[in-house]
This record gives sequence, C-alpha cells and structure tokens, in this order.
Amino acid sequence: MVAFAVIMMLAVVLLCGILYILMREPPGGNKKPLKRGGFRPSIKDMPGQGDDDRSADHPSVPPYGDPGDSAQSLQACLTKGMALTFSVEDLPPENRASLLKLDDVGAEVKQKVLLHLGSLKNFDTLHKLQRMIGDPQAAMAELSRMITGDPMLTAKILRVANSPYYGMEQKLNSISHAIMIIGLANLKGIIYNEGILNVLNEKSFHRDPTMQALWQHANYTAICASYLGYLFRDLNQGTLFTLGILHDIGKFLMMKLPSLPQNDSATARIYSPDWTMREEEDIYGINHALVGRLALQHWGLSELMVETVSLHHVPAYLHRNELGLDHEALQYLLVLFLADQAACLIAGESNGAGIRDAPIDRLHPSYHGLIDQKKLQQLLLDRSLLGQLREAEAIARASM
Repeated sequence: MVAFAVIMMLAVVLLCGILYILMREPPGGNKKPLKRGGFRPSIKDMPGQGDDDRSADHPSVPPYGDPGDSAQSLQACLTKGMALTFSVEDLPPENRASLLKLDDVGAEVKQKVLLHLGSLKNFDTLHKLQRMIGDPQAAMAELSRMITGDPMLTAKILRVANSPYYGMEQKLNSISHAIMIIGLANLKGIIYNEGILNVLNEKSFHRDPTMQALWQHANYTAICASYLGYLFRDLNQGTLFTLGILHDIGKFLMMKLPSLPQNDSATARIYSPDWTMREEEDIYGINHALVGRLALQHWGLSELMVETVSLHHVPAYLHRNELGLDHEALQYLLVLFLADQAACLIAGESNGAGIRDAPIDRLHPSYHGLIDQKKLQQLLLDRSLLGQLREAEAIARASM
C-alpha cells in the first residue's frame, strides 16, 4: 500500500507539472516568431562558408511556389533555358578569335586599366569583412563592430531589417539583431554591393538603371552559384557566392574607362554592358573578363578566383582539356558558368523578355558528361532557391 501511495503521489506531481508547463508556454514555444516565417539563428549557430547553410540563410520568405505569383512561369523558363544551354542542335561553330588572351592585349590598354585600378579605394576591408562572415567562430559582437565602423553600411542594414518586407512590430536599433533578421546570405549581398560601389567611387548607382541591372545580375548569379555548388562535392559555398558577385566586375570597371579605338575607322563610344565580348575588344582593346582578371590580381585575391572569373565565358566554346585547370577549379568554373546562364534567364523572365531575348551561351559538349542534368534541374527548381531570389529582390528595393 505504501508503495502504491508513493507511485500515485509521483503521478499527481508529474501531471501537475505538465499542466503548469502547458499553461505557461504559448503554442510554438516561448520565442516570438518573425512575421516573415521563422526564427533566425545566432551568428555562431549559422554555418560558415562551405557548410550547407540553406536552413540558416533561406527560411524567412515564402517560396516562389505560392499561388498567385510567377513561380510556374519562372520554373518553366529555367527548365527550357537550361535545355537550350545543353543543346547541341544547330550549335554555332567555335569562335576562339572572339576572346583575347591577356598576352594579346596592347600595352597601352593594360596601362590604362591598371592606372584606373590604382585610383580606386583599397579592396582589403571589404574582403576582410566577407571572410569574417564565413568564419563559423566569428562572434556577433565582433562582426557588429566591423559593420558599425562604416556608418553607411550600418544605416543600410538597419533600413533593410526595418523594411515592411520583414514586418517587425517594433523598430530595430540593434545591428546584431538586424543581422540575425536578414540572414547571412542577404548580409553578404548588401556588404558586397556597398563595398563595390565604394571601391568604384560610384555615387549615382540609384539613378543609373544600367548599374542596377548589372548588380541584379551579379546578385542572381551569386545566389544561383551557391545552390548549384551541390552539383559537386566539397565546393565552398562562400567562394561560389563571391565568384557570382565578382564575375562581371570587369563590366563595372569598363563603364568608367575611356574607350580606346583600335583602328582609324572605330569611334569612341560609351560602354554598354550589353555588348558582346567581340564588341568590347573592338572598341576597348580588351574584354570585361580580362579587366576582371587584372582587377582581382591587383586586389590580391586567390588564383582560383582570378582564373575562374577570367574564364567564365570560355566553357561556351573551348574544350575542357584545353583549359589547363585541375579538377576542382574546373568544377568551380562550370558552376559559375551555369549560374551565369540561370541568372540571365531569371532576369529575362522578371523583365518580361523570356528565353528568346536572354543572352544564353551553349555549353561545349565536352563538359556535358561532368554535369548531372537531372540534379541541376532539381536544384534550379528548389523552393528555397526561388524564395531567396524573391527575398533578394525585396532587399534590393528596401536598400535603395
């Protein structure tokens, strides 16, 4: 009887404890969720570059697949566009003469580019901040201190976190809280955007639709590259994001270069990012990929970064065995190439142009066997990828 009485008392106590917890804790736990869909982890809980960070960076937005949006149209565009990229029917002949090598660029042109690069602000601070974002051991306080050292960057991050998109009930004044709200993937984009504009001493970005279109393409490419990295094993997601952001840095720089006509019949023209690489070479004596190469070398970035950016159009016309790249570098190049094509398709669809007017490059058949096309399609149609693209668009509008 004594044992039975003890057991009954313990059962009553346990039941009371459960009822107390249920009455004290609201459904969903004791944390208040964000209006736009879920909790944001702290900086130490977020994975660094190279980790699978989808769950950390992309939960705060409804997917493109929601009823009433253009998800189905975009998905159809990506599917058809990538099929065209891998198509070998009516494949245009190789046109190796369309791309110069750096040794083919005239000394006067090189000097002009290098003088322009020398006049720009140092890239080191931007690169250091990007490396810190990818460090899983980075403390929130340390990252916040680095950001608050730049008042313009601080203001932009707070403005984005307080935008109607995130639907915060109370105004945020803490940069640490703001970082957790917007997530690391979006933070990287904001930092690179602000940093590149500072490096270029660009003051008219918000009034220049050409610059905005260039940045939109760079941001789309970075987001797509970070996802398409899963085509291969062990590629660094942070490196892929950075490659996507910087792959067309040469176009930003060429917009500031005076043209150098290459013959008597050529006339000076204002640079257009829509030019083909042959047009760039005819008017400037160099193309944007080689300008990017000179810039990344000048800023001291890694050989992988330099080679991949300078070769990002090459898979359209040159056999893979002629590149001289090791297996890992070739994988980075392929992911960047495919992300670049996907970004063109996404921009074309969002602007109403569709596939027909998107500047899609065909992938040389020698690369086809390296890509699992079924997996590529699955990654491109991933709901979290499409959600991140939507979130990036909202943030771009909020940061204007």
